[in-house]
Amino acid sequence: MSQPGLAEVPVSAARGAFAAGAATLAALYVGNNLPSALYALLRSTFGFSALIQTLLYAVAVAVIVPALLVAGPLSDVVGRRPLMLCGLVAFLAGDLVFVLATGTGWLFLARVLQGLGMGAGAAAAQAMLNDSAGQDARGQRRASRTATACVTFGLALGPLAGGLLAQYGPLPRQLSFLVHAVAVALVVLLVVRTPRAAGSVAKRWRQPRLGVPPVVRRTFLIAGACSFLAWAVLGMFSAVVPSLVSGLLGSANLAVAAGALTLMIATSGFVQFGAGKLAPTAGQAIGLVVLAAGLALLVVANEAGVAWLVVPAMLGTGTGHGLVFTGALAELTVVTPPAERGAVIGSYFVVSYLGLGGPVIGVGLLSLAHGLSAATVLVAAVVGGCCLVLAPLVFLEIRRRGNPQ
Repeated sequence: MSQPGLAEVPVSAARGAFAAGAATLAALYVGNNLPSALYALLRSTFGFSALIQTLLYAVAVAVIVPALLVAGPLSDVVGRRPLMLCGLVAFLAGDLVFVLATGTGWLFLARVLQGLGMGAGAAAAQAMLNDSAGQDARGQRRASRTATACVTFGLALGPLAGGLLAQYGPLPRQLSFLVHAVAVALVVLLVVRTPRAAGSVAKRWRQPRLGVPPVVRRTFLIAGACSFLAWAVLGMFSAVVPSLVSGLLGSANLAVAAGALTLMIATSGFVQFGAGKLAPTAGQAIGLVVLAAGLALLVVANEAGVAWLVVPAMLGTGTGHGLVFTGALAELTVVTPPAERGAVIGSYFVVSYLGLGGPVIGVGLLSLAHGLSAATVLVAAVVGGCCLVLAPLVFLEIRRRGNPQ
């Protein structure tokens, strides 16, 4: 017999579990993007190449995907809390390795630990949010909005906090990781206080399953392609934009450089909250066009040396990312049969994470021959061109259906 879920525990306990899930998601996603503001500083300290910089970003993504696939189903068996604690402790260890790092190998170890922490903790924390919000539609919408806010604005806050602490505080290389480690430790205490019954709903662990049934395959191909491009932009920007902006502005101010990335991600977050009335497929098509426009502005800003164009470039790419991500996920959720939803959504996130980490490595490899700035511009131009090729196909799909829904 499965253990009771949070819907059966007292309201105060459910509220505590909801807060613990939200705090865990926020702590993990803030920490995941925290190093983005510091890559230029780390490069000057340890003397590694632009390729290593992009690999440091990508290695965490490579670890997150398999960890997510295992941890999500496992949390159904052992409960949400143990997986959340494992994830938080792993991430805390990653923070401390960053603080103690004496070479590039330490940095890779730190990113692997952070990737494990993200994979183990994020899936369980998301599940705890859904468990504790109640089974009615209103509660599940609240859980979804909370998760969106924690993930998106956590990703936006990470580089901003890292840049501010590194620029204006003592110990510029270590302080942000120390502060985040303290925050994670506080979240661990909060999670420890949640009910043990929070989350065990299955009798045994089920093997992670990916797949796309024929009935949604066409929709998945479109949504997956759109999301790959949108997350490619976010991954590329997270890995290199602070360094690129520093060069464009001719400034070594880490907070200003990180602010560009924060602006892009925060814009995506606000768009995700405001795009609910837009038909999902139309949102993807419009998002691709806006994403391409933002990338074009970034290319022009870099080639012409016009620093102020960075602001509309970040606003454009953020808007495009938010529209594509919200539209793709909403469409897949609606058209996929409930029995297949877990496999389809899991496949969708694997494609998105491949976009998040894959093109970044391309930037790093190209930087060996052309430099980081030129490599970023080249990949941005390629991704923008792909957006412009795909957008008409999505508009044609809308026309084929005869209904934008």
